[in-house]
Amino acid sequence: MKNKKLMAALLAATLIAGAFAGCTQDGGGGDTSSGNGSAWSDYSDVEGAQPLPETLENPNLTIVYWYNKDEYESQKEQDPNIYDPILEAIPDFEAKYGGEVEVVYTTWGNMITTATNMQNSGEAPDLIEVYDRVMHNVIFSGLVRSIDDYVTDEDYSYYKVDRSFFSWKGSTYAIPVKPYLKYIMYNKDLFDLAGLTYPDVLFREGKWNWDEFEKAAQALTVRKDGNISQYGFGGWAEIFNQFIVANGSSLLKIDNAAGTAESNLKSAQVQTTISKFRDWLGPNGFIMIDDNDSMFDSWNAGQLAMIVGQEFPNTNPFEVGMAPLPSGPDAPSKSVYVYPQAFAVTDGADNPEGAVAFMRLVNNKQLAVGDAKEAARYGQENYDMIYADDVTYLYAYDTATANIDKIVSSIINMAYDQTPAATIVETIEPQLVSDVELVYGRQ
Repeated sequence: MKNKKLMAALLAATLIAGAFAGCTQDGGGGDTSSGNGSAWSDYSDVEGAQPLPETLENPNLTIVYWYNKDEYESQKEQDPNIYDPILEAIPDFEAKYGGEVEVVYTTWGNMITTATNMQNSGEAPDLIEVYDRVMHNVIFSGLVRSIDDYVTDEDYSYYKVDRSFFSWKGSTYAIPVKPYLKYIMYNKDLFDLAGLTYPDVLFREGKWNWDEFEKAAQALTVRKDGNISQYGFGGWAEIFNQFIVANGSSLLKIDNAAGTAESNLKSAQVQTTISKFRDWLGPNGFIMIDDNDSMFDSWNAGQLAMIVGQEFPNTNPFEVGMAPLPSGPDAPSKSVYVYPQAFAVTDGADNPEGAVAFMRLVNNKQLAVGDAKEAARYGQENYDMIYADDVTYLYAYDTATANIDKIVSSIINMAYDQTPAATIVETIEPQLVSDVELVYGRQ
C-alpha cells in the first residue's frame, strides 16, 4: 500500500456520541413519571451536579441536533454502554417542567445551516450544537446570542475546559458538554511481537512523547519490496492540527478576551511540528495519511499498529489498548488533545432560560450516569488514565476558518514531498492570513 497525497480538502472532524445507554435509575431527587414509564431525576444531589430551577415560565424548547433518535435507540440495543445525555435529558425535562422538547434532526455538517434558515424564517430554535470549527462563525453572523444573563460559573464547573473558551470579548456564548478526548488505539499483539512498551504504560509514567512515538512507529513499520506493507500509525489529515495542539500550540493564535485572531504558522512550535511531519512522511516515514478511510481496512487486517479514528468498543480479533496523542516537546508530559463541544442559544430563541436549564440537566445526567457508561465502554483503567487529575487538557480553535482543510492538505502534501519547513511556511502563510481574515474580519 502507498501513502496517498491529499488532493482536496478532507471532511471536518467527526464527533463521537460518547458512551451511551438508556437510564431508568433515580438519582435521589424523587421519582416522577417521564411519560414513558421510566423514573427520572435532575440528579442535583449528585456530587458536582448543580440545582435546576423548580419552575420555568416557558417549559418548551426546540433543539437542532445531529444524532437521530431512531439511530440512537438502535445502537443502544446493540451496546448497553451507548449514552447520549442530550437525548436522555429530553423526557426528564418534559416531566419536570410539563412542556415539550422538539428536536429538529439534521446531519452534523448541516446543523448551522438548518438553524440559520429557521431563524431567518422566524422560527429560531433555542439550542444548537457548536464546536471549534464554527464557534466564531456563529457569533459573528449573529446566529447566537450572549447568555451571560442566564448562566453562572457553576455551568462551567463540570469539565476542565475554561469558560473563556466559549466567550468572545467578555461575553459568553455557549455551554460545554463533556469534551471528547482524542486518543490513539494500538494493536497490543504487534507491540508484543516487537517487544515494545505499551503507549499507555509510558503515558502513566509521563514518558509518552514524540520520541517514544517515533521509535515505536518506526519499529512497527514493515517494508517489503520497496513498499510499506504495515504502517506504524494512521490518521486523517486533521491529525496534523492535533499534533500541533499536542505540542502546546495551535495553527491559529486566537485571543477570545481581546477579540483577535492571527496565523500562528511562523511560531517555533508549529514549525517543529511541520519538520516532524516531513520526517514521518518521508522515505523512512511511518504515517498513513488517509483520505478515503482505507486505514480502517489496514487496521482491521492487523496491518496498522496505531490508529486515530477507530473507537471503542473493540471488535477486532486482536487485543487493543488506548493512549492519548503523544506530547510534543513544548507541551506538558501528561496531556490530552481535547475536542470541545458546546451548545449555544440562538439570537431569536424563545426560551433562553429554559435552554440553560436544559443544559444543566444534560451535564448533571452525564455526571451521574454517562461517565460510568463511558468508563464501561473504554474500560475503567483507560478511563481513569485519561481523566486523571494530573492530566492537562490541550485545546485550540485550529480549524475555525473556511478553507482550513485545503490549507492543511497543502502543508501535508508539501511535507510529503520533503519541502523544507521554512519554504512551507513562506508558501502557506499568505493563504492562512487571508483565510483568517475571511472569518474574523466580519466581527
